[in-house]
Amino acid sequence: MRSLSLFTTILILTFHLGVNAQNFKAELFGGVVGSQVSGDELSGFNKGGFSIGAGVRLSIDEKSSIGFRLGYIQKGSRKPSGEVDGIPSFYLMRLHYIEMPILYRYRMGKKLYFEAGPSLGYLFSAHEEDQLGDMPYMKPFLKFDLSANGILGYPLGKNWDFQFGLIQSVLPIREHGSGSTYRLNKGQYNTVITFEFLKTFGSK
Repeated sequence: MRSLSLFTTILILTFHLGVNAQNFKAELFGGVVGSQVSGDELSGFNKGGFSIGAGVRLSIDEKSSIGFRLGYIQKGSRKPSGEVDGIPSFYLMRLHYIEMPILYRYRMGKKLYFEAGPSLGYLFSAHEEDQLGDMPYMKPFLKFDLSANGILGYPLGKNWDFQFGLIQSVLPIREHGSGSTYRLNKGQYNTVITFEFLKTFGSK
């Protein structure tokens, strides 16, 4: 609860800065996400969730700008209920992050634009379960998730945009269960696709 209260306070301050500071524009965003975790022997973006947050953006020139965001996002992994050799099977990993991306935007034409940049996520809640119930003895997750972000955006009208994004961990979120590593594979990594709507306050 303390983490959520701090997140709410910072979110309000971030939005207030964008509304009142010259040369800055405030943004609100939200949407749905699909996620998976590499190294868990599952595939597919089967874990659904949502994201929500606010940010501020500073224009550099007519085609480019820099944005700072602060948001909440759900990540993790999921294996739908089923049977393996006649035995019920299920798996769910829920990861709740406060995420802080810094995004450079470049407008490629009158409509389409691209954003890219790093983000730092803070894990404030994690849960795992399978068909037998909670899994409290798994390897612990690291508290911070350093990721790379790529976003394609398209304006829908005045001050509204649709954005499709990809978020990929560049450092492991935890070790493999065996503790083994192989070359660049140092553990488990988050991969998330996002479908979000962005509202900009003031003239773009």
